[in-house]
Amino acid sequence: MRRTVLILPGLLSLPEGDSLLRQGLPALSNLCERGTFSKVAPIPESDTPESMVLGMSPNSVRLNQGPLTVSALGFDPPERSTHFHLSLMSFCDGIVSKPTLLATQNDVDVILSLAKRLDTKLLTVLKGESFDHALVWEALGDLGTSSAVDADGKLMKEHLPQGDGETTLRRFIDDSINLLTDLELNERRIDAGLPPFNLLWPWGQGVRTPVPNLALGRGEPAIVESGSMRLAGLTRLAGYKHTSRAQVGRGLGTKLRLIADRATKRSLSIVYLDVAEALRREGKLEELEWFVRELDRELLAPLLDDHIKTPSRLTVIAPGTLESFLAGDYPASPIGLSVSSETGHISHNIYPFDERCLEEKTVPARDLWALVSEAIE
Repeated sequence: MRRTVLILPGLLSLPEGDSLLRQGLPALSNLCERGTFSKVAPIPESDTPESMVLGMSPNSVRLNQGPLTVSALGFDPPERSTHFHLSLMSFCDGIVSKPTLLATQNDVDVILSLAKRLDTKLLTVLKGESFDHALVWEALGDLGTSSAVDADGKLMKEHLPQGDGETTLRRFIDDSINLLTDLELNERRIDAGLPPFNLLWPWGQGVRTPVPNLALGRGEPAIVESGSMRLAGLTRLAGYKHTSRAQVGRGLGTKLRLIADRATKRSLSIVYLDVAEALRREGKLEELEWFVRELDRELLAPLLDDHIKTPSRLTVIAPGTLESFLAGDYPASPIGLSVSSETGHISHNIYPFDERCLEEKTVPARDLWALVSEAIE
C-alpha cells in the first residue's frame, strides 16, 4: 500500500485568530470526510526538531546546524572533525550583515572557487548553494560561535569565535575578507551601492553523532521532499533519500503539482513544506491565503484523486511551528491537526479541519513523531 505524508506547519491560527482553512478548500474537506482525526500536541523544544518529521522521538537525535549542512552537501569527513555551517555574508566598516539579494549562481561559483585557497591541512571549505556552505575543521575543541542571524548588523569583533581553535577560525574569517573584497563582482556591487559578498562566516559547529538507520529498521527507504537543508542532511544520515531541494522550489514558487505527481509514483513519501510558517513569520497574510488555496488545488486535490482510486494511505499533518519566532499579527496555533485516510475506509468524520476542532475535547492529541511513524507503517 502506498503511503504519502504531508507535513504542513503553520496552517492553523490561534482559535481567536483569522482562519486560513475556512475559505472553502474542497480537497481538504473531502479528505476530512474520509479520514481519522487527531490533534497534534505542541512541538517540544529540541536541538533537532526535524527528527520528528521523520518519525523519530525528539530526543533520539542531537545534531547542530554544522553537521546537518555537511551531510546535506553529501560529504562524510573524518570522524574526529568539527563541522560548521558557512554563511556567505557582507563585511563593511566593521559590521557583519546578511545580504538581502540572492547571489547569482555565477557569483557563487566564482566566490567558492576562490575560497578553496583558504583550505589548509585542517580546514576544508565545502561548496553548497547561494549563501549556505560548509567548513570542516579536522580537530575537536570547546568553541563558541555566533550564528549568521545573531551576528547580522553587529560589530564583527564582538562576535568572533572564542575558545579552542579561535586563532585558526579568526584567521580564516580575516583571510576570507582579504581574499574576496577585491573581486570584480564585489567592486561592481559596491559601485552600485550594494553590500559585497566578502565574508565567509563559520557557525553552528558540532560533531556528527549517530543517527538511527530508519531505512534498515523499516526495511524500505522513504523519499523525503522539502526545501530544508537541515532536513536534507538528517534524511541522508537516517538512510532515507531526500530529493533535490531545487525540485521542490522556494516559497510561493513551490512546485506543488510536480510534488504531487512524484508522490503518486512512489510507495513511501514524506513531504515537508514550511511555506505557511515562513509567510506568517514575514507577516504576508494575502500571500498566505493564496498559498493555502493553491495547496488544496495543486497538491492535495491530485493526491486525493489518486488515493481514491489506488490502495493507499494519505495523511495530512498540520503541526504547530517547528521554529520559534515572533509572528506579529499572524501567530500560528501551537496545537495542530492531523487527518489520515485509507482507500476504501470511510469514517464519516464530523469534525472540520480548522481551528474549531482545536478545542474539541473528544479529539485525542498525539505527538508529531508518533503520527508520522504510524502513517508510514
